[in-house]
Amino acid sequence: MVNRVKKRDGRIVLFNREKIANAIFSAAKSVGGKDKKRSEELAGIVEELINKKFGEDYIPTVEEIQDIVEKVLIENGHAKTAKSYILYRKEKERVRNEKKVILNKKSLDEVDKRFSTNALRVLASRYLIRNDKREIIESPKELFMRVALNIGLPEILFDERVFDKNGNIKISLNDLENYKKNYDKWDKVLKIGKYALTRYHFERFLNAFEELAKEGNMKIQFSKFVNMILNGEFNEYEKIIDEYYNLMTNQDFMPNTPALVNSGRKLGMLSACFTLDVDDDMESILKLAHDVAMVQKAGGGTGMNFSKLRPRDDIIKSTMGKSSGPVSFMKLINTITEVVKQGGVRRGANMGIMEVWHPDIEEFVTCKQKEGEYENFNISVGLWKEFWEALKEGKEFPLINPRNNEIVKYVDPKTIFDLIAYNAWKSADPGVLFFDVINKYNVLKGARDNQPIRVTNPC
Repeated sequence: MVNRVKKRDGRIVLFNREKIANAIFSAAKSVGGKDKKRSEELAGIVEELINKKFGEDYIPTVEEIQDIVEKVLIENGHAKTAKSYILYRKEKERVRNEKKVILNKKSLDEVDKRFSTNALRVLASRYLIRNDKREIIESPKELFMRVALNIGLPEILFDERVFDKNGNIKISLNDLENYKKNYDKWDKVLKIGKYALTRYHFERFLNAFEELAKEGNMKIQFSKFVNMILNGEFNEYEKIIDEYYNLMTNQDFMPNTPALVNSGRKLGMLSACFTLDVDDDMESILKLAHDVAMVQKAGGGTGMNFSKLRPRDDIIKSTMGKSSGPVSFMKLINTITEVVKQGGVRRGANMGIMEVWHPDIEEFVTCKQKEGEYENFNISVGLWKEFWEALKEGKEFPLINPRNNEIVKYVDPKTIFDLIAYNAWKSADPGVLFFDVINKYNVLKGARDNQPIRVTNPC
């Protein structure tokens, strides 16, 4: 009796007559058939012919079995079903060939088959590793394995055999330097079950160990830890890594773009959401530009509040010149995002914020009126209760220069409010941030010296 089947990717699986019956019934339904029992009977005939033709020592291929199914359908008077089954095979073959081209592969594995061609196109265009010739050299299965390993590795650091939660242990860290000199030597050497650490997995694993050791939490030196891994003493963590791997390959959960792109790779950045500060000086502004470029290069989005910057035409004492204002510096960030996105994995995203008391608030609110301007920014106006009170009571609202905290002028708050509403209707920007409400529910306020939240990112 034939009890095994050879899949197209070379895997050997158990023979399952029910799969044949289901395939026949699907073909029958497509031409109006309703008799599931007849499909099961035909599957039985197929099984008999398979056993007669091959015998127990031979492992038939999927294609050989499908040929027999076609023969049985035709010989038993089910020509329409046979035609539908043949067309189904042709369509499946077309899809398989398309997937092979997308993934640059000669055969598909079980993970490739679970994803649609469109999903594979996205994986291929953004996430799979390529060589210097831009050829794909990683499969979706390998992608999900390196991501799952990256997520599971920290669990091992907290194993009670190596971790002390009280944090009172001092160990020598001298042995770390030998490993740091040549990370490449450890590429794919250490394994947790079937999951092999890349040199970048290993580098970040070492850095995390070092951080915990300096806090007094590690019981053993890193060299002993490495030997324990080499001896397979942590292979039980393979099950934890498998759980995360299965979540992704079963398409129950998918992490963000940076995690998919950077896990087990050089950049290593897993977060997608960042907020950046900027002060009222050129060094800080240029550092902001640098940080935006680095974050977006790795696939993250950035948010920044420009309210600390002095308004347009304000004095610059060092040169006795005039400031170009925060909106002009937003153009610098917008251009950097435009350039970085051309070589990155996805389009860059910025959240630009200005608080309603800033003298340049009208310029900020209207900066996206012209099509094509500030395309890489969402913008939002930061609102505080003082503005709402002035609006409600019909009082003039002060605009304040952040350089010296002096009032520049008073404005009608309704004019500002109407300008925000009109531009939001016209172009979907600006949004508004209700900073009083945000900070009312800020559970981390005490961790930041009771300073309020004044910035969000595009998420």
